[in-house]
Amino acid sequence: MVFGAAFDLLEFLKYLFLGIVQGITEVLPISSSGHVELVKLILDLQVDEGVLFLILLNSGSLIVFLIYYFRQLLTLAKALVGWLVFPKRRIEFQKDFDFCMKILIATIPAGITGLLFSGWIDEMLHHYGGLFSGIGLLITATVLVLNGRHRFSQRNVGVTYQDALVIGLAQGIAPLPGVSRSGMTTVSALRRGVGLDATVQFAFLLYLPISIGSLVLMITRISESGWGLPSTEYLLYYAAAFFAALLFTALAFRLIRPIFRNGKLKYFGYYCFIAGLLSITLFLLQNPR
Repeated sequence: MVFGAAFDLLEFLKYLFLGIVQGITEVLPISSSGHVELVKLILDLQVDEGVLFLILLNSGSLIVFLIYYFRQLLTLAKALVGWLVFPKRRIEFQKDFDFCMKILIATIPAGITGLLFSGWIDEMLHHYGGLFSGIGLLITATVLVLNGRHRFSQRNVGVTYQDALVIGLAQGIAPLPGVSRSGMTTVSALRRGVGLDATVQFAFLLYLPISIGSLVLMITRISESGWGLPSTEYLLYYAAAFFAALLFTALAFRLIRPIFRNGKLKYFGYYCFIAGLLSITLFLLQNPR
């Protein structure tokens, strides 16, 4: 792939499709990172040179959740500031402050994993992308299938501090490519007896600090090594992927509650088994030893 080439419709469609895949798989419990690697193998997309591309792709999904939860985020921010600045009014802000602390507790394990192993993960992706993410997809599949028949609570049960810690530990392995963050967090919460609506709310609010932290790390890395801006037509490809990720994240988000409510997790597990085996097989075929 050489920057500076004339506009290529097929290349444009490849990047558009990659954005669609990112948007759908970021929400559904089937791993966006695993599917991005799989699509790269299938379409022979060489996007390793584009950290900027990865930033745009992930930002598309992030923006959807920032918009959807904007009012609640504003309420939580006011409660956090109010609890810290006005000690005499802490009872008024206590509930929302506790929720902020639960998000913080659940964020720590994944943050530690990301900081300690981000270099190793990047190295493994560079050399063994399809194989590495394929194994992660098999892990996701196993978790979904084993929990697919579990009858989850339909009561409006909120997240406790103990729940937040368990959810955080489950999310701690999500930085590994192919391991679904939404799958790990929602399954662990539902197994703890947290209500469906509270689970979805907590899982996707928890996505925000993790995603923002990842973007900060990527921006730091790209600013140190140089932005390496592509030619004009590739900026168009990148923009197409960004808007596709944004749109399809919003569409997929509308499906997440019915999926969990109807007990469809095991079917996503079966699908992840197929996707994981396909990813590993394609990698081995394209990288014979």
